[in-house]
Amino acid sequence: MSVRPQSWFLQTFGKCRTAVRARPIEPPAYGIGSGLRLRGHKRVAATVVLAALPLLLPTFVKPAPAQSPPALREFRDCADCPVMVEIPGRMVIGKYPITRGEFRVFAQATDLVSEGCTLRGEQKRSLVAEANWLAPGFEQTDDHPVICVNWLEATAYADWLTERTGRLYRLPTFEESSAAAAAGTKTAFWWGEEFDNACAHANIADAQFRKAYPKDERKIPGCDDGYVHTSPVTTFPANEWGLHDMAGNVWNWTNSCLKGDCSNAIFRGAGWDVPFSKLFRSDYSFGDRIVLRNDVIGFRVLRED
Repeated sequence: MSVRPQSWFLQTFGKCRTAVRARPIEPPAYGIGSGLRLRGHKRVAATVVLAALPLLLPTFVKPAPAQSPPALREFRDCADCPVMVEIPGRMVIGKYPITRGEFRVFAQATDLVSEGCTLRGEQKRSLVAEANWLAPGFEQTDDHPVICVNWLEATAYADWLTERTGRLYRLPTFEESSAAAAAGTKTAFWWGEEFDNACAHANIADAQFRKAYPKDERKIPGCDDGYVHTSPVTTFPANEWGLHDMAGNVWNWTNSCLKGDCSNAIFRGAGWDVPFSKLFRSDYSFGDRIVLRNDVIGFRVLRED
């Protein structure tokens, strides 16, 4: 359950009043390193607080029972708004992660200044002060998912869409994202139980990744998905609900607190540098600080009707 706050952001280091409700808050006092500045962005009263769920890191939830695929409707609320998929009786959610091109419209409209991103190196990640969503350490085009955005910026984008369209946009909760990933299936992954054929369905750490990062000591799958880093959001097949990249390419921020602590948010889905099969499960998640930016976390939006 969530509440409708009087302001458009969750306080950066706020706490949740109970395990299932987040309290209304005042505009955030951004933490050190958040690097978020916006111009001319009118506040809106929207359901954008984190839904505080009593979840552990990592955590599992049971996927929805298998059902016949519902009749789907795709639409945009404006010419450069994200493509949404209406899943009757369930939700209205983004067909893809928000792309760099879609985020660019928001960033230009609000004069967003986003500074610093944690990038993957030969063996580990490190903070690069000059890195940002336009310079994430590797080449991207506007049809790739936006990365190097923190939870605050993802939520700001959803609020901007709300203000612009008059429809209520927010990040999906973990439960909503997990259900959308499973798309009515009972299997570990939306495509089935086996991970051996993951490269046909998702952008993962693979043979291409191994060539680019030979010093990475983790066990890397031997399949080849054709990409070292992020891929265009239309590259891999959609799940049964017509949604792309619900597993792989980038992790997706959610609107759920980590273990009731709303200074940390849950993300799920895994990404291009992840080799471990369990992280791609529809019911698996991780979490971190809401001010975190790195080169493998993006987001998608949900619209309330």
